[in-house]
Amino acid sequence: MIRWTRRRFVAAAAISPWLAQRAAQALAVEPPARPARERAPTLDIHIHLMGAGDDRSGCVVSQAVQKGPLFKLLVEKLQLRDKAPTLDQAFVQTLAGQLKDSGVDKGVVLAQDAVYDAQGRPDWRKTHVYVPNDYLLKVVAQYSDLMVPCVSINPARADALDELNRCLEKGVRVLKIHPPIQGVDIAERKHRGFFRRCAEKKVLVMVHTGHEHSAPVVDIELARPEKLRPALDEGCTVVACHSGTGREHDRPDMLQEFFRLLRDYEKQGNLWGDTAVLGSYGRTRDFARLLADDLAKSRLLHGSDFPFPAIPLGFAGTIGATKAAVLQLEKNLIRQDFALKEALGIGRASAEQAYRLVVGK
Repeated sequence: MIRWTRRRFVAAAAISPWLAQRAAQALAVEPPARPARERAPTLDIHIHLMGAGDDRSGCVVSQAVQKGPLFKLLVEKLQLRDKAPTLDQAFVQTLAGQLKDSGVDKGVVLAQDAVYDAQGRPDWRKTHVYVPNDYLLKVVAQYSDLMVPCVSINPARADALDELNRCLEKGVRVLKIHPPIQGVDIAERKHRGFFRRCAEKKVLVMVHTGHEHSAPVVDIELARPEKLRPALDEGCTVVACHSGTGREHDRPDMLQEFFRLLRDYEKQGNLWGDTAVLGSYGRTRDFARLLADDLAKSRLLHGSDFPFPAIPLGFAGTIGATKAAVLQLEKNLIRQDFALKEALGIGRASAEQAYRLVVGK
């Protein structure tokens, strides 16, 4: 198993298309055809909306993130500076195009709320990524045949319940919280009313769990799966995004907490995990641990974590060098991630399960 570092990842990302092309040529194979739409409809439950705020979107990406290697790699990989006058426009065009041609029927698209201070006011100095709910709803309305909106509401904001009710009135039934980036402890008693309202209105609550590497973290302890207990006890249906996973060197190991929660709430049946980011570098060990656990595997929902790319070559030891090389050639990141997880034996089943949970039969 490869021990990944940021430097090794950036280097691998740069050369992997060349390696994949050479491998595919040597093996005389073609890139994968678009997956056929068969059997039950499918859904990708974890797709990010992003923007730099250069088209009056209200989005924020801090200079610290913009100057980082990951942001630069994503802009280059998606060719965002070549597609439209602004990054905001280019990202939406790219997202819609890739989702339409992905092989999944729909995608849940996520907003991202800010960090809030002790008085519940936005703290823009500590907020590194922000995507307003109104901007999300505007974009999704343009592509309602493809996209399902997932608003983001930090329960630490002073108007959290008001914002929840406002979004409910607009028909929203999915929301996302990112505790380690948003600096909120969702297990605090003062947030119980927020989750009680979510349960009453049957809002699907998505919460980041496990380690985070794409943006500055306020406190990684806020990402522990154990923090989900109050929301689960209030009756919320909760998706533990990333299923409490991390890279091999990440500490603490949170996956065991996710396994324990699944067993504690197995009878209630209101806890799920998703596979977002699990096709990326460094998560092969924890992905294998998830798939080896029968209960966990049965509770997984398909998510790509677009625009963060999968690295099929990292799974060559599991799916074979030929398959990994062919998948590495795929330019549609949503389709690439879906095909990788199909090759791992979890993609279609978890995508059909996600569709049933979010959209219904």
